[in-house]
Amino acid sequence: MSAVLERDDRKLKILDPFCGSGTTPVTAALKGHETHAIEVNPFCAFTARVKCLPGKWRERPFLNHLDTLLVKAKGDLRETVLESQSTFSEGRVQEKWLFNRSVLRAFDAVWRNAPVTGNGYAPAYKLAAMRAAMECCNARKDGKALRYLKDWKKQAFTADLFFEKFRAAAIQFKEDTTLARIAPETRLAICKGDARKVLADLPIASFDLMVTSPPYLNSFDYSDVYRPELFLGGFVRDNLELRRIRLRTLRSHIQVKWGGETTVKSVLLQEPLEKLRASDSLWNSRLPEMVEAYFHDMRRVLHESARLLKPKAEAWIVVSTSAYAGVHIPVDLILADLAGQVGFQLKGVYALRALRAAGQQQKHFATDGLALRESLIVLTRNSLSII
Repeated sequence: MSAVLERDDRKLKILDPFCGSGTTPVTAALKGHETHAIEVNPFCAFTARVKCLPGKWRERPFLNHLDTLLVKAKGDLRETVLESQSTFSEGRVQEKWLFNRSVLRAFDAVWRNAPVTGNGYAPAYKLAAMRAAMECCNARKDGKALRYLKDWKKQAFTADLFFEKFRAAAIQFKEDTTLARIAPETRLAICKGDARKVLADLPIASFDLMVTSPPYLNSFDYSDVYRPELFLGGFVRDNLELRRIRLRTLRSHIQVKWGGETTVKSVLLQEPLEKLRASDSLWNSRLPEMVEAYFHDMRRVLHESARLLKPKAEAWIVVSTSAYAGVHIPVDLILADLAGQVGFQLKGVYALRALRAAGQQQKHFATDGLALRESLIVLTRNSLSII
């Protein structure tokens, strides 16, 4: 993406309906382009905003404020409501917990003191605090789940280690921001919300390019993957609020019962769906419904995106194919087919790299010659009419 944008001397207005932690808006901003990005996960949206902070930070004032914050935080350790969250800290019942109590108290002390000590650096300090907390977590992200370290009890993460990790993370962020400096006048907006709904409120034919990578059809519930950060940052206060976020995500997982319309017409989807519905080896009976619902949601996103792009503007979409019970789902080709139904012309589908199938799929891939791939779909907005 960076190389392509460098070759275009125009200042583009770029749309990203699924910005994640901010790769597209950061890259576009560094090239001076305007970006409107959308992200449903509030932690990821916060991360993207912090990474897009403009200007060159002066090293000495930054380090002075950082050290002042550390002194205040170390002298302000106290009990925190995070300790009461299920599995967050040691208690009478659970045998495992994500954070030792001293780590949570150290994190909370930094979080509370950052706004009054940071002198404008508070968002960076908060992001660094969450990164440090996860480095002092008794579990690590592994695909779609958190898995406890084999020796997590022996690790015995402490407040002192958290403060050490926090300082290192804050300094690293300052160095990264200085090296990849975003000009203060750069126009960008990162909106927290459901792309299926937010896109409908944006002005027609107002974007020159769309660059995005939607959630893959891999049954990952990213609201669950980022559950620790969502609670640490106060983005959710209980499991009910976490569920509300989950219900606003694209229907690419089965962690909730979705409901709603799922029907979508594509000749390329018909055969995989029939095979899934006939399979007796699915690990969950709702997988066929999830697959169809995913494409229903993506068709809706593509429809709105076509309305928002200027005639002849391009859309670049990175996706991955998927498979369940040995049934290969050519996500890239199906999305290209759906895009043609809503106002796009296909310019090309380009395989970027081969992907390793999940463990339970290996036997099917070995015998049937199946292979997963990550692809780039390039579309051109049809110039005939605005949908």
